[in-house]
Amino acid sequence: MDRQKKNISVDDILNEYAAMEQNDIPKPRTRATIDTSGDLVWRPVKQQTAYSQDMQSQAVFAEQQRASSGGKEKTQPKVKAGGQKKTTGKPNKPKKKNKTGLVALCTVLILGGVGAGGVLGYTYMTNTIFRGVTAGTVDVGGLSLAQAANKIAAEAGPMVENGTLSVQIYDKQYDLKMSEVTDGLDPLESAQAAFDVGHKGGMVERVSKAVGGLFHKQEAKLVMKLNQEALKIKLDAIAAEALTEPRPETWELNGTNLILTMPKPGISFDRNKVQDDIVNKIKTMDFTPYAVETRRTEPQPLNVAELKMKVDRQPVNAIVDKTDGKTIIPEQHGIVMDAAQAQIIIGDGSAAQYTIPVSVIPATVTKEVLDRALFRDVLGSASTNLNTGNRDRTSNVTLAAKYMNETILNPGEEFSYNGTVGPRTAERGFKAAGAYVNGKVIDDVGGGVCQPSSTLYMAVLRADLEVTERTNHSMTVAYTPLGQDATVSYGSLDFKFKNNTAYPIKIVAVREGGEMKTKIYGTKVSDKEVKIETEVLETLEPTTVEKKDSTLSPGTKKVDQTATTGYQTVTYKYVTENGETKKEVVNRSNYRKRDKVVLVGPDKKEPVVAPEKPNGTTNDTTGHMTGGTSNGTNNGTNAGGATSGTTEQTNSPEPTPAPQPETVPPNTTIDPEGQAS
Repeated sequence: MDRQKKNISVDDILNEYAAMEQNDIPKPRTRATIDTSGDLVWRPVKQQTAYSQDMQSQAVFAEQQRASSGGKEKTQPKVKAGGQKKTTGKPNKPKKKNKTGLVALCTVLILGGVGAGGVLGYTYMTNTIFRGVTAGTVDVGGLSLAQAANKIAAEAGPMVENGTLSVQIYDKQYDLKMSEVTDGLDPLESAQAAFDVGHKGGMVERVSKAVGGLFHKQEAKLVMKLNQEALKIKLDAIAAEALTEPRPETWELNGTNLILTMPKPGISFDRNKVQDDIVNKIKTMDFTPYAVETRRTEPQPLNVAELKMKVDRQPVNAIVDKTDGKTIIPEQHGIVMDAAQAQIIIGDGSAAQYTIPVSVIPATVTKEVLDRALFRDVLGSASTNLNTGNRDRTSNVTLAAKYMNETILNPGEEFSYNGTVGPRTAERGFKAAGAYVNGKVIDDVGGGVCQPSSTLYMAVLRADLEVTERTNHSMTVAYTPLGQDATVSYGSLDFKFKNNTAYPIKIVAVREGGEMKTKIYGTKVSDKEVKIETEVLETLEPTTVEKKDSTLSPGTKKVDQTATTGYQTVTYKYVTENGETKKEVVNRSNYRKRDKVVLVGPDKKEPVVAPEKPNGTTNDTTGHMTGGTSNGTNNGTNAGGATSGTTEQTNSPEPTPAPQPETVPPNTTIDPEGQAS
C-alpha cells in the first residue's frame, strides 16, 4: 500500500463523513500508520472487493511481516516428505488450528493500536466543541465558540427570562420564576464552558470526555448571573410555609355538617441541599419539576372524645367591633356533636377529610339583626348639677366624662370606672379640688371625679344593668339622691357594672354647662320600665362640740367643722315588664353624721361695772348683748362639693366659767375613698 505524504486531520475525516452521509456514499475505511518521520497519520484504504475472514487475517499477517522485515516478505521454508522442510520461496500454509488463534491475536493488537491513535488524534486535533456536548439543554456539539454563543443566546436566553421551575414539596407546588432569581445569561461564557469539555484537563480526562460525547451526552452548565440573595429570600419564604410541625385536626361548620380535616404530619427537608439542587437545575436549564425529598413527623392520632369537647360550643351573638363602633362581627351558632356517630364515620381515619352531621343551636342576635338594632334605644339616663364657678372641680368633672364617653361594652363585658378614666394625676390634666379626707373637705388632685361616676351609676340603675361593685360616700353629697351615689378612689374603690343584655351598649357622658349628663344606648327588646326609690331607715343627727383653742382671742368662738346629718338607707329598684312589676334591693348605704366643731378662745374675767341708771330705766345685769354674729354653716354638700367654714364670735358681760377639759370630736375615722365627693 502506498504511503501518503500529507497528514489528514480528524476534522477533515469527520467533514468527509458528513458529506458522504448527506450524499448516501459509503464511508471509506481509514487506517492509522506511522510515516517515515514517526508521526501518526490517517490513510484512507482503497475500496476493494470484500473477502473472507481468513483472507483478511492473512493480509493483516502479511502486512505485519513486511513491516517487521523492512518491507520484504518473509517466506516459510517448505517441508519435504518425511518431515523435512522445503526450501522453495513460497511460504507454507500454516495449519488451520494455529493460524486462527494467531490471526485473532494480531487483529486485536493492530485494531487496538489503530483505535488508540484515532482517539488521541480526535481529542487533541479538534478545534471546535466536541460532538455530543450541550450547554444546559442547548446542543452545541461541532460548533465554534461564536456559533455556540449565538445558539445559546437564541435558545436559552428566552428560557432564562420566561422560564419557571416547579418545586414540589410534599403536597404543595411552588413556582420559581427564573427572572426573579437571575440577572441574565452570559452566552459567551456558557459557550466557553461547553468548549472546555474535553479540551481541558489531563489526557485521561480529556479523552474520556471527548470520546464520551460520541456515545452519550456531555452536559456543561450554563453561565448566568445568579442572584443568590433573591434566591435565598424566595427559598426562605417557601421553606417557612413548607417546613411545618405536625398539625392537629381542624374543622368548619357548613350548615348542619361539620367538615373535619384530619391531623397533618410535620414536613422537614434539607434546606441547603434543596438550594444546591435548584441552583444546579437553573444552571443546566433543567425545568423539569423538582420533587423535594421530605421527612414526615406523624401527628397525634385523632381522639373523638377530645374532639367533641373542642367542637361543642354555646351560640355567640353578633357583636360590634369596639375600635370603630360600627363594624359588625358576625354571630357563631352553637354546635353539639354526637361522638358515637362521628367515630363510625371516621373509622380508621385514613381519609384526609370527613363530613360529620351535627346539631346546630342558632344565635339569637345575628349580624342582620344587629345591623338594624345597634344602639337604637336609650336604656337609661341621668343628670346632676354642679357649680361651674369652681373651675378646677368643673375641669376634673369634664375630663373624667371625656375619658368614659363613647365607651362600648359587648354582651357580658364589664365596665371599670378606674380602668376607663385612669389615674387622677396632674400629668394627665387633673387639678386639685375639694375632696372628703378624714372627715374633712380638703383640696386633692382629682377632686370632683366622683360626680361623673355617681351620675353614671344613676343611669346604670335605670338601664337595669348588673352592678358588680359600688361604694357610697362616707357622708352625703348634694348632687345625687340618697342611695344613688358611687364614690371612687384610684387603686382602691371602683365602680363596675356588666352589660347583661344581648346587645352592645354605649356610654355617652358629657358635662354641659352646670350639668353632668350620662346616657346609656342599647337595644330594647320589651316595654320595660324602671323606677328607683330610697327608704331612710335611720337618721343620725349631729351635735355641737366645743374645743378650746389658745390661739383665739379670749371669748372668741370659731366654727372649725360644719355639721352633716347621717343616714342609713336602703334603695329599691322596681322593674315593670309585660304588666308585671318586680321589686329588688339594689344597695344599702350608710352615711356617717358629722358633728359641728366650734373652737373657743381662753377664758378672761371682766370687771362688772354698774352702768349709770338713766332716768326712767332700770339696769338688767343678767341680760346678754350680742353683736357681729355670723352663722353661715352648711353641710359641706353644695353642688360644688366644697365647704365654707364660718367664724362665730360671742361677747358676754358675764364672768367666763372655769376652764374645762378639751372635747374630742367622735368622728375620727379616716374616710375610705380619699377622693373628691
